[in-house]
Amino acid sequence: MDSGSVTANNLDDVRNEIKQAVERGAAVMTNRRLLAELVFLCLISQENLLLIGPPGTGKSAAARIAANSVGCRYFEYLIGRFTEPSEIFGPLDLVALQNGEVRPDVSGMLPEAELAFLDEIFLGSTAILNTLLGILNERRYRRGHVDIACPLTCCVAASNHFPDDPMLRAFADRFLMTAFVDPVGDHALESLLDAGWRYGVEKGEEAPRLTMKDIGELTEFAKRVDVTPVRGAYAHVVRKLRSRGIEFSDRRIVKGQTLIASAAAVSGRQHAGPADLWPIVYMAQDRAAQEEARDILQEELGRSENSVFSDAAKKAGVGAAARAEELQTYGVKLLDEKPNLQSGEAWEVWLVKAESLLTQIDAGFDKETLPEGLAAVRAGLAAQAETGTPAKSAQND
Repeated sequence: MDSGSVTANNLDDVRNEIKQAVERGAAVMTNRRLLAELVFLCLISQENLLLIGPPGTGKSAAARIAANSVGCRYFEYLIGRFTEPSEIFGPLDLVALQNGEVRPDVSGMLPEAELAFLDEIFLGSTAILNTLLGILNERRYRRGHVDIACPLTCCVAASNHFPDDPMLRAFADRFLMTAFVDPVGDHALESLLDAGWRYGVEKGEEAPRLTMKDIGELTEFAKRVDVTPVRGAYAHVVRKLRSRGIEFSDRRIVKGQTLIASAAAVSGRQHAGPADLWPIVYMAQDRAAQEEARDILQEELGRSENSVFSDAAKKAGVGAAARAEELQTYGVKLLDEKPNLQSGEAWEVWLVKAESLLTQIDAGFDKETLPEGLAAVRAGLAAQAETGTPAKSAQND
């Protein structure tokens, strides 16, 4: 898609290209479609995204794939406790300094980026975080007498864990959406290996099919979306969450309407409705709070739907159910593929997979919340695993 080719009359082309970009990202990042979708949603809504999870779980890859898809100016940095502000915002301009001017050289640095990924964000010094506040809140970089407007559309930040420090939690409130990322489960290891191999082989070969101008056209459409039809439902949802101790700042509540409007816009709707309320789940900055929101908002989010961000909408509305369905599907497949007990190595490989899945089921569900279908799969796996224990095998012999 050529730069400048998108107008309000053919936004369907932009939506389709975003959907294809998400599909390409999902193809090379096992179980990470959600991350790709949230990055694009934040690009459209011009908000920031926080990813919480251990190293090596695809957090930076999601940002890079989005950057490559839109061909934007991208900045990425791993922050450490000794990182200097100049490493992120740019050093002093030595040529200007020779002429008696004190100004930074921001070429290729964060103040010039349209999309940024900052890893281990909470390790930044007070000087770094204070400067970041101006960029995240107002899209302006200030240093001394220098005041630069920043083209930043979205900052994706990552950390191994959410901070306990109240000051850092206040800083984290500048990220409107939060996603918690876990390592890929044992049941999807083969898919992970395949996708990871293809990502390494195919990386860099795909030319950008979108531009930031294209994204901007969709952003403008979102600004014209009528959110009044869903405002009462949105307020009801916020009250319901507050009644369970899940707090949102006033800023988050107001800005949340931008996410709802963007969700509607990317589905081609000019009026927001119940299907577009799902982003509120990802506004909670606590894993337990997100899970509780899914549980207590099943009625309100049961109609969640998005033609482009299907995974994010589905997991917001039926988080536990979606997880159970995934495990059940894999368990049925595993039971169908069970080799003969006497097949030696093949049986041992299968048994390891079965025991790993049993562990995942028991870690995610207790007996009271275990869905009937998954309970049946668990019982079948447990019976087969017991049959294959050394003691049972000896008795069978």
